[in-house]
Amino acid sequence: MSIALLVITDGREEYLRRTVASAEANLLPSEEIAERWMFDDTGDDDYRADLANEFPRFRVFGCGGRRGFGGAIRAAWASLRLHSKAEYVFHLECDFTFNRAVNLDDMQDLLGIRPNLAQVALRRQPWNDEEHRAGGIVEQHPESYEETRFFNLAWLEHSRFFTTNPCMYRRELMSLRWPEGAQSEGMFGLALKASGMNFAYLGARDSSPWVHHIGDERVGSGY
Repeated sequence: MSIALLVITDGREEYLRRTVASAEANLLPSEEIAERWMFDDTGDDDYRADLANEFPRFRVFGCGGRRGFGGAIRAAWASLRLHSKAEYVFHLECDFTFNRAVNLDDMQDLLGIRPNLAQVALRRQPWNDEEHRAGGIVEQHPESYEETRFFNLAWLEHSRFFTTNPCMYRRELMSLRWPEGAQSEGMFGLALKASGMNFAYLGARDSSPWVHHIGDERVGSGY
């Protein structure tokens, strides 16, 4: 089994450096990552060339001008559908770091034993006011998350949403078209839910956040 690491960036270079360094140190075993892709949504060819020089392990690519959040995902997925040979994709926006090592084999195994899961995501720290008041994403609606264990694997399965926070999904997911317009992330999740798919966070209910969102604000549009 092989994994393509897909990093999506929008020009916040300092965040990107921290994200890539953290991913290289914590996504293990690193030999599972057969391909490294970086989609640049700045629309700046010179900047894209600079990224290729700074991150030589990545295949840096982009398509014309700035496309925004949903457009970047559509363009990145279109390229990977054509050129990637990996069976799984680890999706990583450019403003996250990792709090501890992530066992990529566990994430692949979970997708293998639970074909109804569209993704396995990693929990981040509370971000908005509602999450802070509740104590976290899961704590907002604890009844919606079922803790499940299979040998050494633990996960929280739910049907609430698809997230573009750090996660792994099967290659086949990219055959679906990402929605256009506002609230595209939510619309994509609703379509998956309607088709009978669920979602999961890796780890038990009492797990601390696996990743840290370092971006003060998003640049793209169409969330």
